[in-house]
Amino acid sequence: MSKLEEIISSTIYDLTHLEINTIIKDEMSASKAPASPRLILHDLSEKFHLKLVSLGKKYFEFIGKAGEKPEFLFRGEPIFIGCAFNSFRELSQRAQAANILLTEKFDLVKNHFPLDEVNADMKMFLRIRAISDDVRSILKIVDTVYGEPRFIIKDEPTDTNKNKPIVKIETYKFDDPEVIKNFRALNNEEAKKLDLKLDLRQLLLIKKANDIGTEKVVLQTIIGIDGDITTRISQAFADKPVTFINNIHNEAIGISVKFWESLVNVVVKLGQTILSTVTNKK
Repeated sequence: MSKLEEIISSTIYDLTHLEINTIIKDEMSASKAPASPRLILHDLSEKFHLKLVSLGKKYFEFIGKAGEKPEFLFRGEPIFIGCAFNSFRELSQRAQAANILLTEKFDLVKNHFPLDEVNADMKMFLRIRAISDDVRSILKIVDTVYGEPRFIIKDEPTDTNKNKPIVKIETYKFDDPEVIKNFRALNNEEAKKLDLKLDLRQLLLIKKANDIGTEKVVLQTIIGIDGDITTRISQAFADKPVTFINNIHNEAIGISVKFWESLVNVVVKLGQTILSTVTNKK
């Protein structure tokens, strides 16, 4: 499948399927999500890092080894803490290893935590791995050197070379947190030179991943244009449903469907206009 065919296929799927998620957060932050794709990915990697650390501390008493640090049980000692290819590869590998370890030690923890809670943590490892792998796939396409975009800096002319400025190649390695810190300090013009150039689908994918992050999704409804509707409910919520949350989810479905209908109508009309133009030319 060519790149164009892949984009068209993905766009058609997006237009014909609607997904509504209802999330319960332990804490709310009023801070605005970053607009920069690199900073969005950095936020995402930080969420995954902190979740692996917190789950390691949670289970360390029961499956940890003496002499090890609780925060390293699932996370391991961090090598890369950034938003580039190596950072997400490390997170993916750690999450996979954590899932295997918790599965192997299931009998040691099942009596200390509710079974649905342990299962939810195991699924969280799978989520971190899957999303990290998706991000790596995007970075392979848009970052030719795996998160190390090269750009040219022109120095001021020197005494020995007054007429021609020296040109040197600099590399930003976004797997390094210091580079992220420096990136945040750049003005908009310089930052854009180093930012990821994503198409709309890629940008939406990382934004959605960051929005959901490591949060608890209690209700998810997927609607297909053919009328198929699938609703997933977390076991914990199904056991103790909350009417207020159900109402919010249903209202979100109604609002989303109306917006979806409008979007599909716009695309259909655009397609008809293009087809009519092409036909008239013939």
